[in-house]
Amino acid sequence: MFLNEKRNLNLNGAIFLFSSFFCAGFATIQVSLVPTKGTNNAVPCNPQSSRLAAINGAEPRLSAEQKFMRTRPPSAYCVRIESCSELMTRSPNLQYETRPFSVGGFNWTFILQPFGNTTSVGDWISAYVAIDPSGLVGENREVYADLRFLVYSKSKDQYWTSMDTEIRHFHQFRTTWGSPNLIQTKQFKAKDKEYIFDDDQCVFGVDISVYPYFNQWEILSIDKTVYGPNSWKLMKFSTLTRDFYISDDFSVGGKNWALKVYPNGNGTGEGNSLSLYVILSENQILKTYEKVYVRAKLRVLDQKQSKHLQKPILSWFDTPGEGFGFEQFVSFTDLQNPAKGFIVDDSLTVQVQFEATSSTNYYSANAAQLMSNFFSIGLSDTTDACTFTFGDSQVQENLNFEDINDDVYAQQLSAECVVKRRVEKLVSRKRSRTEASSSSVEINTDQSNSMVMMSKILTFTTEREQKQQK
Repeated sequence: MFLNEKRNLNLNGAIFLFSSFFCAGFATIQVSLVPTKGTNNAVPCNPQSSRLAAINGAEPRLSAEQKFMRTRPPSAYCVRIESCSELMTRSPNLQYETRPFSVGGFNWTFILQPFGNTTSVGDWISAYVAIDPSGLVGENREVYADLRFLVYSKSKDQYWTSMDTEIRHFHQFRTTWGSPNLIQTKQFKAKDKEYIFDDDQCVFGVDISVYPYFNQWEILSIDKTVYGPNSWKLMKFSTLTRDFYISDDFSVGGKNWALKVYPNGNGTGEGNSLSLYVILSENQILKTYEKVYVRAKLRVLDQKQSKHLQKPILSWFDTPGEGFGFEQFVSFTDLQNPAKGFIVDDSLTVQVQFEATSSTNYYSANAAQLMSNFFSIGLSDTTDACTFTFGDSQVQENLNFEDINDDVYAQQLSAECVVKRRVEKLVSRKRSRTEASSSSVEINTDQSNSMVMMSKILTFTTEREQKQQK
């Protein structure tokens, strides 16, 4: 039976629940009707397939919006309009835009088109939020947010809520998102709903939940190199009287390990079996929260016929001095049987062979540092030398772009990268080699495309490695 040597049969873990609480201020304003100048925020060059209409003029492409009633008031901003019917009967080009308010470290405005936008004139009430583009700089040049638009019903004392099921991407070329079809005009005017109440008043609101880039991450690497084996020969085995014996430390996968033997058995093996464990050295220092994955084989060697007794280890090590193994690795009957060849000349040899080990690196940075530290790439000015940087590790190789076996890969790289003109020439050349070189390619990128390139290069590298393995 495979056991944790220190914890006596039980592998106790801890589950940590990380909770995030998002708090937003609830602001309410009373508005007297004042003519406002409309602004055209349509962005025809938006490359994404938006399923919500742009604020003016764009064709409405509706997402799978969910609409429902809820009791909770708006969390980002709220506006009460007096003389609401006045807005409902005037020009569809009129809109109301609130003062700026802050959510998630950015300034926003709430935009209402009570008569609908240009594609739904008179049939729907439209609502939008616009982010202040002056805040979209540096590491905050892109913002992702969940949006919900609300209309208050006095008869139900609840809010009609329109929730877009997609997270919206705000940037310099797309500062406005919203719902062209928030609520039908005839539904809004229905007397039994009381969206218009108390002498021609109405209330609209919005929720904005901003999702920042992650700034803490870790990289778990698993090395599947078969190390060893590491053997330990116990001489004068019949004279060993201590409860347990620990071998000298040996290094595998950047960590120090040892073998631990209980000659008279441990736990359920006491008095009937030899107990054998591999332990993380007591002198090994782990990073906080670090765990080390191990796949290995423990053996008691047959010194006559090499028919070794072997058992597998598969576990996570997180505490120096603790180990995993077997309380009943080999019975005393088999151990003392001369035909088995385990004890020869009063010596016993135990062994471990590591087949996979892990290492973990932890990082914390702002968004700009994240882009450069997590995945950075660069091209030499004078040669085709390429550098690949991942975390704290850096590898540089003199790799010609001609070494890339597939034109498609090279095109994907050059399409997103700002590189030397020679790359464009190299992409067009026919590849005469059948096998690509073994290193990952690194090309200088425009900083604004860092996140896109991180995904592109990782995919590119993985696919190349798979092709090479084939």
